[in-house]
Amino acid sequence: MLTAVLVRAVTIFNLIAEGTPEGPVAAQLCSLLGGPLSVTAVSPRELRRMRTRHGVVLRG
Repeated sequence: MLTAVLVRAVTIFNLIAEGTPEGPVAAQLCSLLGGPLSVTAVSPRELRRMRTRHGVVLRG
């Protein structure tokens, strides 16, 4: 979960510092949102895998 938060923070800082990447709008959106969305999609799966296979439970 921490990774998802950090990836989003880095994306926001890059957007503020450098702006959007060059290219068509579709490429800009994919470049800007690809990392955070993929990490967010993988995180729940990995947390479930840790819980079922290794017995690791996150408490917050």
